[in-house]
Amino acid sequence: MKEYESGAYLVSRRYRNRKPERYKSRRPRKAAGVLIAVLLLLTAGICVLVVFLPKLSVPTSGAPSFKGKTYYLLATAKATDRAQASVAAQYAAERGGAGYIYNDGNYHIIAAVYEREADAKTLASMNADSHYFALTIPPSACGAGDKRALEYLTGEWFQTVSAAATELDRGNITESAAEHALSVACRRLYDCADGAESARFKRAVTAVCEYVMPQSVTVLSYIRYVQTYAVVAAHVAFA
Repeated sequence: MKEYESGAYLVSRRYRNRKPERYKSRRPRKAAGVLIAVLLLLTAGICVLVVFLPKLSVPTSGAPSFKGKTYYLLATAKATDRAQASVAAQYAAERGGAGYIYNDGNYHIIAAVYEREADAKTLASMNADSHYFALTIPPSACGAGDKRALEYLTGEWFQTVSAAATELDRGNITESAAEHALSVACRRLYDCADGAESARFKRAVTAVCEYVMPQSVTVLSYIRYVQTYAVVAAHVAFA
């Protein structure tokens, strides 16, 4: 009996000193709950970044990446007949004008293109047959390649070509120097357009840069023709 009691005592003592099962499992459950809460918070944070970060860092797809540019074309004559327009264009070219024929239902004989409306307006007022009008390369949600080429064309390229024409017209530089300035600018424009996404714009720029000066015109007329051609071509490509 004593041995049994001793055994019973040992057994009961062993079980009396053990913690009930509910205490044994409480700590792991609490740790698991905290871990789940942390994972949920991390998941929510990632979702917020995925949804809102692109909106903060990337412009809306419909927003124009190229803001557009307006030019003012000075015309020395207007005709309704193509043959008459060709004669007038030849006459304008002989006098140092571009001699570019712009057709919008009427044939406008373009002498030059300007960034400032005041310049075109002043020159147009000097001749009763002259007039000017605005031509805009429109805003466009274009790709990075198109934007780079457009911004070069409407910025540094246009200003370089304008300066070459102006300095040549004033007698401050030689024809070869002016033609060289145009050639360098066109080579860079060609390189910029090589990365353009718009095939239409790329073809237009290629045609402008590869335009060969006719033997019958002066270098000044040629420079102004190429400049007008580039502005019109960009307008058409993104109209």
